[in-house]
Amino acid sequence: MVYTALFPKWWFRVQLTHAPSEKQPQRGSTTLLEQIKTTCPTLADPEKAFYIPSWIMPNGDMQTIYLYTQHFKPAGCPVKFEREIFVFADGGKAAVDWALPRRDANPHSPLIILIPGIAGCSFDYYSRSFIKCFQQQQAYGHQVVVLHSRGVNGVELTTPIAFHGGMTEDLREFVQHIARTRPSAPLVGVGFSLGANILTKYVGEEGDQCRFVAAASVCNPFDIDVTVNSMCEPSLKNRYLYAAALTKSLVQVFTDNEQVIMAGDVQLDRKAIAASRNINEFNEEYTAKIFGFGSAKDLNTSGSCVRYLSKIKTPMLFINALDDPMCYRHTIPFAEIEANPYLVLACTRHGGHLAYFEGTGLSPWLPKQISQFIQGMLDWQE
Repeated sequence: MVYTALFPKWWFRVQLTHAPSEKQPQRGSTTLLEQIKTTCPTLADPEKAFYIPSWIMPNGDMQTIYLYTQHFKPAGCPVKFEREIFVFADGGKAAVDWALPRRDANPHSPLIILIPGIAGCSFDYYSRSFIKCFQQQQAYGHQVVVLHSRGVNGVELTTPIAFHGGMTEDLREFVQHIARTRPSAPLVGVGFSLGANILTKYVGEEGDQCRFVAAASVCNPFDIDVTVNSMCEPSLKNRYLYAAALTKSLVQVFTDNEQVIMAGDVQLDRKAIAASRNINEFNEEYTAKIFGFGSAKDLNTSGSCVRYLSKIKTPMLFINALDDPMCYRHTIPFAEIEANPYLVLACTRHGGHLAYFEGTGLSPWLPKQISQFIQGMLDWQE
């Protein structure tokens, strides 16, 4: 266990990976990195950019487990939503939660589209803490909306298709809808965990046609195949904690929507799906088949955002922790990020998976960094 008091402050400095300044995009005389350093000093200024985990829970496992317990305490971070059911072209449905108060009156108000992690939702602590922080810091009337995956957060499946880690079609259709209804609104994407992979892949697929003026990725797995295989390795943590919890959430989506899924044209083994012991088994029996892939490996490889990093033409920030117990340091593509002048990676030694608690009060460090980045990018675009 790492005790924070035993290490000098420089040990906790945020490490940035980015292209050389002369290659970075500019607005006026200001480069992307210069703008980030100015508007996000606690993330990018070498004199101020430190993440020191709380001494109460200094390692990634403790941070991640504590984060999970906060999902059941909405009173500690209250955010109210107004729900809309978005209907996709194929008849599928997903919950869209608009953070209150709504900001529909001004068509030029920026809109932040949040994509949660696997089977995640607006109720999760990392979603609520970011939205609350963002609303408190912004005086510009920005709007935040949470786009859920199909079949989660109280919305049943209406088609046999649920979601997978590289499924960008639903995000694309929603963004196109927003672009039609709010053509003057600057759009920003924020993705967490598997939602970060989906967001990153989408931004890369769109290239210079992407509607987002900026995007932020938090605890991105980058390479789904390597990540899932690592999570399927036999270990106590995988068997009883992380992989087990994720597999359970996926199987729950299936069992909750079994009748609709089994009524589709694809032949599926309901017993094998329900008995999945890990993510690979679930993907092999359900996800790969329903989406037309030959195997779980084909599905995972095709859906990994690392293949699209070179195509991104939108300013994008990545935040990852080296002690993340679910998205591993060996999947972080340092070279690919450094090769693209639109990308900046902020890497911390600690923080766990989406947690980043600091101080004796266990306050979240992460929301402020994302909020400052978003406002900095919106100012930079003007």
